[in-house]
Amino acid sequence: MDVLVNSVGMGGNSIIIAISAALLFFGAEWLVKGGSHLAHQFGIKPMIIGLTIVAFGTSMPEFVVSLIANVWEDSSTIAIGNIIGSNVTNIGLVLGLSGLIFPIALHFSKIYKGLIFLFVISVLLYVLSLDGSISRGEGFGLVVILFAYIFYLYRHPQDVPEEKLDSELGTLTKNVLLVVGGSIALSLGAWLFVKSAVWIADEFNIPKMVVGLTIVAVGTSLPELATSIVAAFRKQGEISVGNIIGSNIFNILFIMGGVAAIKPLNVLEARIIDGQAIQVFPHVQYIIMMLFGLVLIPLGLRHRIGRLTGTILVAGYFAFYIYLFFGRAT
Repeated sequence: MDVLVNSVGMGGNSIIIAISAALLFFGAEWLVKGGSHLAHQFGIKPMIIGLTIVAFGTSMPEFVVSLIANVWEDSSTIAIGNIIGSNVTNIGLVLGLSGLIFPIALHFSKIYKGLIFLFVISVLLYVLSLDGSISRGEGFGLVVILFAYIFYLYRHPQDVPEEKLDSELGTLTKNVLLVVGGSIALSLGAWLFVKSAVWIADEFNIPKMVVGLTIVAVGTSLPELATSIVAAFRKQGEISVGNIIGSNIFNILFIMGGVAAIKPLNVLEARIIDGQAIQVFPHVQYIIMMLFGLVLIPLGLRHRIGRLTGTILVAGYFAFYIYLFFGRAT
């Protein structure tokens, strides 16, 4: 398969990326659907299903891609770029497009705790990364914070957006097949995605961090994009915002923490400056991620994300990536 990825060229790798993105999307969809229905059939409460199976399932594309990039491909900067880029994509592109479809009414009292928590852990991640890596101990600590957060939400159900499970649960066999098929699709899609991303970075001399921030981040954010746009069409704005806040929290604590706990993450980006290869810290990328999270607080205070705000968010999203490609921010 390595030979195939390396031999098909740009056009072929673009097709592989499209196929692998579809595998990531449907894999996550099948895993969440099958797992949720199985849990419901065994009498687990819908809220527990939402906090565990649904939350972890929709984050699995980012997790599997980042894990493969860091452990098997030794491309930790793709993993870092994927996590940071997914958080920026979720707010700039996903929430921006949701606001463009239908203006989103917000109740700040219901989301401000999540917003503040997201900003705090974003700053914590930045501080932990300043020494150039995230160690196993630091990764494990982030995972512990995640489980403490889930426990808090379990004890405070009013802070969890209400979502309904499908009324058609299907058979036990069908749901097991959905879980197995979803897991296989996720694994294969993630592996192909990372292989193609590495090839593109090497072939066109694009920093792997930038590839992770753009192509990989968008591909792994497809479940959040689909969920939020569907919620926007149904005029369920709080669910859309709640999903995005929750996804960004999981990206930092579950994906960054979980991947680092398995193998320490090197966050420094290899760059060629004045003909010399040096390792640089991606300050700009971290700061932009924090700013995109921080901007949700004044939006929440306005109790509304309208079409103008949606346009600004999407424009800010594209401006960041234009800057990455042409400014080569470090």
